[in-house]
Amino acid sequence: MKLYNRLILWIMSVALGGLFIYAGWTKSFGPQAFADSIASFKILPVELIVPTALSIPPLEILAGLLVLAGWHRRAGLLAIAMATAVYCLAIGSAMVRGLDVNCGCFGPVSNLRPGVELLRDLLILACSVATYVLALSGVTTPR
Repeated sequence: MKLYNRLILWIMSVALGGLFIYAGWTKSFGPQAFADSIASFKILPVELIVPTALSIPPLEILAGLLVLAGWHRRAGLLAIAMATAVYCLAIGSAMVRGLDVNCGCFGPVSNLRPGVELLRDLLILACSVATYVLALSGVTTPR
């Protein structure tokens, strides 16, 4: 069972770390488009939109690298879980308010409907929490 847990931790770490590195990387090439996506949610004050758009991509890349490298994996997984929870709340809020938004989660290529984006993010959240709990239990990845 312990080998199975280590294998699951490794697979989920590669998937989540890679996903967040990719998401941060794609957003970093279109900061204006990402800022426009953030603005479409009508949650943040105008003054915070650009700083938020500029800070999210490097934070996602850093969290992904921490998870992939195994160095401070739990901190990276916690950051991914917290960021994804915020994304779920933002998308859910936009849906409740009837806003037509493009989350910009994976740069300008992200063209899913908000309901599909929310389901995807809820799955990512569940996976990141489960992986965090597994990492918290002291399981190490195979070498």
